[in-house]
Amino acid sequence: MHLKLLASPLDMVNCCTFIFSRLFGKRIEHTRQDIEIIITQGSDRDNIKSCSGPARTHDTLVKTTPMRVGPRVAHTEQFLCKGGVDARRLVDVSRKGLYSVAKAMGGNVLLEEQWDCIIRHAKLQKRGEFKVVVHYSATVARSAWPDAQKPVQIEAAKGIKGLMTVLDRHAEIC
Repeated sequence: MHLKLLASPLDMVNCCTFIFSRLFGKRIEHTRQDIEIIITQGSDRDNIKSCSGPARTHDTLVKTTPMRVGPRVAHTEQFLCKGGVDARRLVDVSRKGLYSVAKAMGGNVLLEEQWDCIIRHAKLQKRGEFKVVVHYSATVARSAWPDAQKPVQIEAAKGIKGLMTVLDRHAEIC
């Protein structure tokens, strides 16, 4: 059996089963349910996910007509936090980063905003450290009304209690 570099999880389980059965000289039987448990066991179980839901515009800007509508832009930030995670603050920081990009493009408001936040334990399993990825996207526009200066549906952000210290931060604009 040849190993693929980019094998699917099912192929990897089948390959491991083949190798173990050869090593121990026994035939190993598994069902599709066993494979699904193996595949999902370590992947999403420890993640905390939250999102704003579908793209929406702040109530203060819904009934206004923008003077000019620009492109949709996205901003992804990765944070390494210790002690806890204040997801609301991290989503707000990401929105501010996206808003500064919008201002550089000539816009002064964000429309059709959408965000998601994923918190997972750091890979090295250092106690109390978390990797947080915040993805924020919105449409850049120019309006006579001021921007709301806060994320949509911020109440939906789920964090981890504790005193948050940001150890590292990386931003990526799409």
